[in-house]
Amino acid sequence: MERSTKALIDDVTDPRETRPRKARLRPLLIFFAVLAIIVITAVVVGVLPRLQRRNGLQAAAGIDRAQRPVVNVTAARLRTTDAPLDLPGDLQALIESPIFARADGYLVKRYVDIGDRVKDGQMMADIETPELDQQILQARATLSNSVSSLKELEADLTLAQANLKLSQQTSQRWVLLEGRGAVSHQETDEKRADLGVKQAQVEAARAKIASTRDLVNANEANVHRLEQMKAFSRVTAPFDGMVTARNVDVGTLINAGNGGVSKAMFSVAQTGTMRVFVNVPQTYAGSIRTGMPAELRVQELPGQVFHANVARFTHEVDAGSRSMLAILLIPNPRGTLLPGMYGQVRFPGAKSASGAVTIPGDALVLSSQGPRVAVVDADSRVHFRMVKVGTDFGNEVEITSGLAAGEVVIMNPADAAKDGALVEVHKSAKE
Repeated sequence: MERSTKALIDDVTDPRETRPRKARLRPLLIFFAVLAIIVITAVVVGVLPRLQRRNGLQAAAGIDRAQRPVVNVTAARLRTTDAPLDLPGDLQALIESPIFARADGYLVKRYVDIGDRVKDGQMMADIETPELDQQILQARATLSNSVSSLKELEADLTLAQANLKLSQQTSQRWVLLEGRGAVSHQETDEKRADLGVKQAQVEAARAKIASTRDLVNANEANVHRLEQMKAFSRVTAPFDGMVTARNVDVGTLINAGNGGVSKAMFSVAQTGTMRVFVNVPQTYAGSIRTGMPAELRVQELPGQVFHANVARFTHEVDAGSRSMLAILLIPNPRGTLLPGMYGQVRFPGAKSASGAVTIPGDALVLSSQGPRVAVVDADSRVHFRMVKVGTDFGNEVEITSGLAAGEVVIMNPADAAKDGALVEVHKSAKE
């Protein structure tokens, strides 16, 4: 037994017997090769699907992140009571009046144009009024006729009074003669009847005179009315100011009045002092008082601050907007501020009755169900929430319920930011 093992080893290790040794090593090499193939196959079959799944999950996550909409967000904040109150305001002239024609006719002369400054009573235009001129001539002729009739009736009254006086004396004489028997009763009765007729004639003449005098007064009033209307053919400025509109030119047919087909000929505004209309929210209404200082800033006039004071306010909160109208006065000697401008009014001394949650106006979504906001939670998921809107501050909106201070809302939410959708928050816009 020992001999055969030794012989086998010698046969394998003996360099002189190369071919038998290789032939005997070949099964061993084949065994190890098969074993290596089996191990490699097992590794490939077990690990490769796992790697593929991991790579697939990573790719899906990358695709999901790439497909998430990017949104700009901001945090709802609590308006502090000691902060100055900024509100939008509309500027209007202290006085702005449209000028309508009071007489029909044609414009024959225009003396001013847009942008011209005018003084109180200054001529602005002349209107030719041919129909009104004819009416004046007719009214004056009617007045003259009625005056002539009045004079005739006054002469008739004088004659009637003279006849009455004669009839009275005659009746008295016939009564005396009747008592002496010199005349008959019939003749005396006739004289008495004649006296009654003369008295009636005097009364009738007086009544006609009174009626004609009333007619004369009416005709005089009509002439005066037409002459006043004729005076309106000279269009004048009602106060010192600037012409802000001109709607007519020479030859334009002018219709009197301020309704129907008529239109304003000019518009004059007094801009030396401007009025600012501000709707103050209910929470600040109690702090507004007459004479309260304020500041006006206009975006188109950078660096300029205009000082104003509260002139008056309505002392009433509007039920629809829950705000109170306040009117401020601002001196404008150089005409820098223009009627119709929009600005921001700051009340440094305004105090709120309670804090209010505010968000930018762009974060509010108006839908058929009502106002909503898109809130982003800690997992970057969108949730639309119904809210109640309080006061509109212009660039900000007050939220009375449905949103708490510090919650993150989306600015201008797009269609991709649906309820429950995952979004990518724009870090530069996150507060």
